[in-house]
Amino acid sequence: MADDIIIEASTLINFLRIGRVDLLAGLTAYRFILTDNVQAEILPDDYPVVHANLVAAIQAGQLHVVSLTDPAEIAAYAAMQALRVLGDGECSSIAAAHARCLPLAMDDGTARKKAAAHYPGVKLLDTVGLIVEAIRSGLLTVAEADTIKADWHDNHQFKKPNLKSFGDLLTQEVAIRATSLKTE
Repeated sequence: MADDIIIEASTLINFLRIGRVDLLAGLTAYRFILTDNVQAEILPDDYPVVHANLVAAIQAGQLHVVSLTDPAEIAAYAAMQALRVLGDGECSSIAAAHARCLPLAMDDGTARKKAAAHYPGVKLLDTVGLIVEAIRSGLLTVAEADTIKADWHDNHQFKKPNLKSFGDLLTQEVAIRATSLKTE
C-alpha cells in the first residue's frame, strides 16, 4: 500500500502547470492527497489550464481530495488561520498533515516556516525532492528534469538560483552517502 502525502498548492501547481501530474502518480510508493481547500483555490477562471489538469488528475485517480473533519484537524486549521499570514489551502494542508501524521509537500517558504515552527513533527517535502524521487524511480532523466526546471524558472515563478542541475543534487547525495559509510 502506498504512503499518503498531503500536497499543498505551491507544490501541486508546479506539476499541474506543465501537465505532468503523471510524475507524481508514477511515484507509486506514494498517494498524493490535497484538501478540498487547496482544490477550491485553483479556480477555472484564474487558472484554466491548471484547473483542467487538476480535474483530469482527480478523475484519473492520480490525486485524492479530502475534507477536514476530524476535531484535531479542525483545531490545527483554526490555529494556522489565527496566524493570519497563510491562505486556506496552506492552513488546511498543514492541519491535515499534522493531524494525520503525514508528510507535507509544500514549497511556499513562509508556510514551511510556520508548519515547522508549530508542528515540528511534520516531515516537509518539496518540488525539488519529488523531482529527485522521479529521477531515482526512472520516470525522468536528469536532462528531462533540468528541462522542466528551466521551464518552471522561465515561465512559472519557480526560482532556485542555487540549483544548476538535478544531476548536481544526485552527485552530492552519493558523495554524502560515501562519506557517511567511511565514518561508520
